[in-house]
Amino acid sequence: MLGLLLLGVAGVTYFGARPSQPVEIDGTESSYVEVTQSGAYDRNELQLQGDSATYTLDKTKFHPTMPDQVYKQGKIQIWVDQGSTTIIAITLYDQNDENPTKYTTDHYDNPASQLADTQASAFPLGILGLGLIGIFVVWFAVARRRTTPVRTTEPASALPINVGETTTGLSPDGKWFWDGLQWRNVSADGRNRWDGAQWRQLETTSLAEGAPPPPQRS
Repeated sequence: MLGLLLLGVAGVTYFGARPSQPVEIDGTESSYVEVTQSGAYDRNELQLQGDSATYTLDKTKFHPTMPDQVYKQGKIQIWVDQGSTTIIAITLYDQNDENPTKYTTDHYDNPASQLADTQASAFPLGILGLGLIGIFVVWFAVARRRTTPVRTTEPASALPINVGETTTGLSPDGKWFWDGLQWRNVSADGRNRWDGAQWRQLETTSLAEGAPPPPQRS
């Protein structure tokens, strides 16, 4: 169920959140490309010579503002969050591998901010998961109510009696109606008769002929 899955992801995200732990990696640029999705900027991917990992960064989160390109085969220092390939700080050099400029993110400057941001990102997932679970519960309750047969309790009357030819009509006391197969209740005001499923208007005031004696009401 999607709701439970989202709630589980939210729980893992929230309780697994931690402050960032910067790890420094020094190297030389091998590849630096910009990745877009649906025509919009998504991330940059960086590869270093002699390193098989692909490191990613969101240049919009760095200060000061990062340049769009880096020098080919230029000297680079990066800091990634421990256990990941996400760059949270980077130092770039000029074409002579001199004059370094360091670009940082909030998660590098203030490691505790990563804990708060990660936990905050879990709340929308949790709310969405709870919402989907609530919708499912309501849907299930409505569907079950629609498919549950309604049991109608008929007022007490005599069981069917096998008899010969009879005519429909009232009992002598007017409290019962013979429908040709069995006696049915007549309402207290004498206007309606019970047909086994619902009350119907009494069409006749004539007495039943050939019917067995009606049951006795207590």
